[in-house]
Amino acid sequence: MSKPLSHNDYLNLVKELNSYAKAYYAQDKPMVSDFEYDEKYKELKAFESSNPLLIAPDTPTEKVGDKPLEKFEQYTHKTKLASLGNTFNRDDVEQFYNRVLKELEQDSVEFTVEPKIDGLAVAVHYENGTLKLGATRGDGFTGENITQNIKTIKALPKNLPQPISLEVRGEVYMKKSVFATVSDQFANPRNVAAGSMRQLDPAVAASRNLDVFIYQGVGVSLPDHARVMTDLNGLGFPVNEDVKKCSSVDEIMSHIDYIESKRSRYDWEIDGAVIKINSFELQERMGYTTKSPRWATAYKFKAEQSVTILNNIIIQVGRTGTLTPVAVLEPVRVGGVMVQRATLHNEDEILRKNVKIGDEVIVQRAGDVIPEVVKVYKTKDGNKSFVMPSVCPVCDSEVSKIEGEVALKCRNWDCPAQLKGRLEHFVSRKAMDIDGFGKAQVDQFVDLGLIKSLSDIYSLTKEAVINLERQAEKSTDKLIQAIEASKNPPFDRFIYALAIPFVGERSAELFAEKFENLDALLDAQQEDFTSIYEIGGKIAEAMLAMSATTEFRTMLSEFMERGLVINYKKQENSGVFSGKTFLVTGTLPTLKRSEAEKKIKENGGKILSAVSKNLNYLVVGDSPGAKLEKAEKINKKETFITIIDEENLLSLI
Repeated sequence: MSKPLSHNDYLNLVKELNSYAKAYYAQDKPMVSDFEYDEKYKELKAFESSNPLLIAPDTPTEKVGDKPLEKFEQYTHKTKLASLGNTFNRDDVEQFYNRVLKELEQDSVEFTVEPKIDGLAVAVHYENGTLKLGATRGDGFTGENITQNIKTIKALPKNLPQPISLEVRGEVYMKKSVFATVSDQFANPRNVAAGSMRQLDPAVAASRNLDVFIYQGVGVSLPDHARVMTDLNGLGFPVNEDVKKCSSVDEIMSHIDYIESKRSRYDWEIDGAVIKINSFELQERMGYTTKSPRWATAYKFKAEQSVTILNNIIIQVGRTGTLTPVAVLEPVRVGGVMVQRATLHNEDEILRKNVKIGDEVIVQRAGDVIPEVVKVYKTKDGNKSFVMPSVCPVCDSEVSKIEGEVALKCRNWDCPAQLKGRLEHFVSRKAMDIDGFGKAQVDQFVDLGLIKSLSDIYSLTKEAVINLERQAEKSTDKLIQAIEASKNPPFDRFIYALAIPFVGERSAELFAEKFENLDALLDAQQEDFTSIYEIGGKIAEAMLAMSATTEFRTMLSEFMERGLVINYKKQENSGVFSGKTFLVTGTLPTLKRSEAEKKIKENGGKILSAVSKNLNYLVVGDSPGAKLEKAEKINKKETFITIIDEENLLSLI
């Protein structure tokens, strides 16, 4: 066992690790192996955990990479990153298909069809299995060297299992679920991804929790695109599982329809599909135009947009205090849904789009869910500009911007709008699940002053509830019973119910697993949070900021005083699947994926998110995609993974 560090040794180690970080992130010249760096990093963290008051301000545990670059260097691509031509309907696809057959003088050609991710195109280079360089597409010939930012994407392997050299190309994107936590600060996921990759400070890029899908391998020796995708997946690259080989227009259109049917279920934005000739030899024979490859095309989904009149702009205050400008519209149908209001995101977006009250605007449903104003379609003299308020429109408290954020925020914890938002979240099905506690009850309880803090829920009496509008005795009794029944929540659900910024269901589960009780959670330090796999700095900072507030701690004490008892019992891994790991892929015959996973958990199994040697069972349905291929590849080397279907799964229970 190594000797504990002295304070002097610690400060020297900080300097040493910072020099290694500068060489790695800013200069791309590693001075030590990853293993040696990790060992020293652990030693540093151990000292800081035992001596929190002695933590150096420039410690590498508080930042990602090295200090920001002053500017990006240009990078010339070895081969052009071409943009794609577009098709918009079946006729266009038939023309593309027939042209390929005619020019190749063949009766049939095999194509691949895959989702077109709406992100930022990048090229990533590996030398002897190590990530060496990442660059944006730029104009196709010259991009920017963004290596230090590319390295912050967790899904992208930094070291490959084989010492090979290759280039991969892909799309950097932000998941819809991640964007939902920052949608008040940015216009759309693509803008976040593109802007984050061009930040001079890699810590900013790291804080955005971006992902990447790889769609091409350059300079590989395999004969076709489909096999390259399978091999890249086997090397640990994130590859979209909905890549399919097709040999006719009917098959191509069928898979395009399938991709479009999944559009709302994907946790990433897509704007169409990509059709490619599968064979590299045939791709080479087809060649390029001055702008695009002649062997590939994009199929663009119809834009779901409509034009309407912007009648007014109002301010909505969310549960975290963010002031969001909302457009009040002349009702219009967008993508089959009648839309009367749409987000304008923030003040910067209003100014950038030059939106005024009275303008005709183009509206779309972002991600097919959230209505947003895209741009001004037509304006006229006399239309009124909008100015963001200097005080909260609900509680008249002063508003301000947090450093590094674009949104204005009301800083008043007792703001009724914030309280209503927190209350709606607290009683929701995934949180405390208090049935009968709807928006109407939330509004009345807060407006009448019966609830001034979340903990006041447990002081409500039948007499107070029955006096609400449209509240009958039977529904009152049910609500009081539901409140009483919620007094023994599992620890993770209680954490999630508190509406702490950025802390979702998964984060709450991880906190409940890590910390024995609420006191341990409240006393935790930054390193306690960030040492948890999947918990980043932003979540840790939000948790620390919230637990440091007097109002939050007072509310927690009041919960306990009013009879709430948290259930800290960890879920027992008992059952036939105890100690076993599972992953479900594809469409099962009778069960939804969530239902299958629930049955596995109820019987002691653990759900993994990816295929690896740690996986015991892969449950396979229709269209299993790359996960099945990866499992089969692992099994060729040594039997690790048992592949079963839904019937096999149910028979094991």
